[in-house]
Amino acid sequence: MTSMVTAEQARRLGAVYSGRISLNEPMKRYTSFQIGGPADVLVEPRDVDDLHTALEWAWSEGLPVFVLGNGTNLLVADEGIRGVVVRIGPGLDNISFEGECVRAGAGVALPTLARECAERGLAGLEWAVGIPGSLGGALTMNAGAYSHTVGDVTREVSMIGLDGAFSVKTGEEMQFAQRSSRLSHGDVIAYQALLTLRHADPDEIRARTASYMRDRKIKQPLHMPSAGCVFQNPSGRGAGRYIDAAGLKGLRVGGAEVSPVHANFIVNTGGASARDVLILMGVIRRTVYEKFGVDLVPEVRVVGG
Repeated sequence: MTSMVTAEQARRLGAVYSGRISLNEPMKRYTSFQIGGPADVLVEPRDVDDLHTALEWAWSEGLPVFVLGNGTNLLVADEGIRGVVVRIGPGLDNISFEGECVRAGAGVALPTLARECAERGLAGLEWAVGIPGSLGGALTMNAGAYSHTVGDVTREVSMIGLDGAFSVKTGEEMQFAQRSSRLSHGDVIAYQALLTLRHADPDEIRARTASYMRDRKIKQPLHMPSAGCVFQNPSGRGAGRYIDAAGLKGLRVGGAEVSPVHANFIVNTGGASARDVLILMGVIRRTVYEKFGVDLVPEVRVVGG
């Protein structure tokens, strides 16, 4: 597929931007699924100024922008992503503490943030220790586990629009809902958040953190490339239970397999394509609907093509 970004356009960005720029970069290197074709151009801002510069450039060139964090909960098409992929990671992963609050860059990994808070006796993020995504990704989809979500502790979010305009939203203004938020619309990018936690006994926090991590290791295929849970949980019952009851554990299409450990995970057994995963998702949805009348809604985000 022809790139939307020319070498001359990339040269113009390089003249004003200090972060890393990569042309035709394979996205499988940046996703937990280890699947995905090339991005026309991948930019990795080193700070907020870099981010602002990259967005203004993309806006002036009329190029579409896709925001990437740790690449979890994401399936990139085999054809890749046209336009500009902005990866929020190192350089935007700072952490600072203000009493019972933590101010963190959107590029920080959730497990890192959870452990840093636990070491300082701040409770409220123990559930996040086993979620491999970034804070920015968590804010976008209101990530959560064990009846907790990131929206529960978010006080404010600093963001920048695709047009380069800065803004700050309160937690109430973030429109947190089931696996969505104000950021889900794709017109703004979070670069920092202020979270409100609470002081508690550090030993108790570490114990809860360790308990959550043990539970994940037992119940989830953490040793295999995946995008986490593929479908949202229907009201009253986990999606994995329906998939398991439909007899689909171990079902395989190409290199994609319904995990024998947790049926709501599709794992890459080696060389899986996005097409393999999409076909398998279709089989799962159709089978569960035919057997139980339940229409499973995808939680994994499919992009590109």
